[in-house]
Amino acid sequence: MVAFLVHRDSYLMAREINLDQTTDAPVIDGLVNRCIAAASDALRTPTSVFTEFQQAHLGNIFKSMRPTHESIRELLRQENKSPHSVDAVPLARLQLETLYAICLVLDQPSYLDLYLKHAWKQIYIRHLLTEAECKNLPTVIAELDKQLVPLEELRKLAGVTDQEKATIRSEQLAEPPPQGMVSAPIVQFPTPGVALRFIRDPDRKRMLRRLYFEYQSLCEFVHFSTHPRSFKGIFDSREPYGRAFTAGQLESMFQREIAGPAIWIDFLSIVQSAAELIVLYPADVELRRAAIDAWTVLEERTIMGRAVWQFRAKKLLGII
Repeated sequence: MVAFLVHRDSYLMAREINLDQTTDAPVIDGLVNRCIAAASDALRTPTSVFTEFQQAHLGNIFKSMRPTHESIRELLRQENKSPHSVDAVPLARLQLETLYAICLVLDQPSYLDLYLKHAWKQIYIRHLLTEAECKNLPTVIAELDKQLVPLEELRKLAGVTDQEKATIRSEQLAEPPPQGMVSAPIVQFPTPGVALRFIRDPDRKRMLRRLYFEYQSLCEFVHFSTHPRSFKGIFDSREPYGRAFTAGQLESMFQREIAGPAIWIDFLSIVQSAAELIVLYPADVELRRAAIDAWTVLEERTIMGRAVWQFRAKKLLGII
């Protein structure tokens, strides 16, 4: 188990950060759109590291971060007047998990193969589960049979071998493997904490170790903890809890515990994911410019941004 310790993984600030300065949502939205567009465009350029299909899939991952960003914005629109705003925090966790995954894939490209294979494995297990539970229901089985051809086509795109498919069946259905076949299990794609064990680049690892404190905080809004339930009660006008606080206290709580983490972690995850592609496309001027412009805001406005800037982004972007 990797230990994350303040005395080892924190960054000591040398100058003030203006936490009171506001940044308009349209400004952040514009920077987000530029970073995603630049990353998507860069991934259309051939590279010896990934296949064309893998590059297209990475491009889709970047594009998928935009609607998540927009969902976070929409949930925060009603601010502390709605319990729905609290659900923006788990979506920020999704964005941060994407940054960890992109870092791992760029650090060790073979993990993109695992990412695609594990995704297909999960789809196939669901297929086998439905098939096992509904084997006496002809209508359902007929629908499942229609899915077999596209499922096989998807398997080939994901790179899952016949041997790996047979291993899944053997594991899930207790089927004896084909004679002479050696088991070839597809392991789970690493979660952020596990991914850190495999990251080789020391600056990238140091950055992700610092961000793991943010990830742990976000996880409190996903697991069974007091955080999301308490805040949903406090920000719900139908509940009595919010009446114990003044309007100013509610606003301060909302900005500090909900809006701040959701907005800035979402923003940082997108921007740094795009910045990491510079390792793959060092000559891409627009990619570098988009990341630098966005980091100008992040480094000046957030504590975690300042730490990540110093640990990784500054050198990555070629800033002296």
